[in-house]
Amino acid sequence: MGWPNIGRVNNEYPQTVAVETTSRCNAKCTFCPNSSLSRDKAHMSDEIFEKVIEDCRRFPLEHIEPFLNGEPFSDPKLMDRLELIRSRLPRTRLKLYTNGYALTPARTDQLQEIGVDEIFISLNTLDPEEYQAVMGLKLERTLDNLRYLADPVRRDRVARRITVRMTRLHRTTVARQEAFRDFCRSLGVRCFIVGLFNYKGDVHSPLPIPGYPCEHLTRLDVLSNGRVTLCCMDQEGEYAWGDVTRQSVLEIHNGVVARRYRAMHRGGKRSQIAPCGSCNLFWPSLDHMPLLDTVKFAVAAGLYFLHHRPRGIRPPISSPPTDAPTDTPAPAAS
Repeated sequence: MGWPNIGRVNNEYPQTVAVETTSRCNAKCTFCPNSSLSRDKAHMSDEIFEKVIEDCRRFPLEHIEPFLNGEPFSDPKLMDRLELIRSRLPRTRLKLYTNGYALTPARTDQLQEIGVDEIFISLNTLDPEEYQAVMGLKLERTLDNLRYLADPVRRDRVARRITVRMTRLHRTTVARQEAFRDFCRSLGVRCFIVGLFNYKGDVHSPLPIPGYPCEHLTRLDVLSNGRVTLCCMDQEGEYAWGDVTRQSVLEIHNGVVARRYRAMHRGGKRSQIAPCGSCNLFWPSLDHMPLLDTVKFAVAAGLYFLHHRPRGIRPPISSPPTDAPTDTPAPAAS
């Protein structure tokens, strides 16, 4: 099906900009496509990084994430880049994502001098053998790093909030999820248990494909080579919106390709556009739509979360995934 008539330009600001300062990673997570990337794994150049940050000063950016398809602490310039973000975007919330393995006490001490708004640590399991099998790393080192980070002596100076994440796999029992939750409580950190994304069909997940608009419509994700990818699920940049080496962040976010994707999603046609029609990324977007459409999509998202429980503790799903999109009410006529 062809693109919708997108009409006149209605400029929007991205709510979040994710900057892949590196596409290299020290882990081999079985649920992540990083280990099979066909593009070159590299650190982002200073020129591209500084260009992105400068572009972001031209509009009120809510969040910035120096992360996409790599491990941020694999970037030898990460600390300098965090300081640059803090100095040039002082009102923007800085979020840092990591598997925690390279977040050593020395690096945690460095972060105290910078201060981030939130750190997300992808831990996934407390079982050493499973951790080795799933992530290819040694669990005890990561736990030691996490305990040092979460120590009340320093954690408030490092980050306003620390979130520890578990991605539920097919075999993750309720008992293991509850033990993970209890472990997080013992450290005084936020526990975040979430279902498995299917990376637009590249990874097997039992969670079905939603029919409501995706939150990534309101984001902008920059790969290490400057290419602006559709989202983090488009790890190769196959469905790119543009390139920051030739365009500004705002030009790309309000370009023809980006606006077409937003129009399809907001028009209830997510299933008709590649690769979104085969992707189960379930975080909704309810912005920039007529009130009736917003309400209908909010109901659809609420029903999805109620029926499929993509977030929080739930028993393993043994049945095969549903590839068809879930029922979504048609948007109201404009």
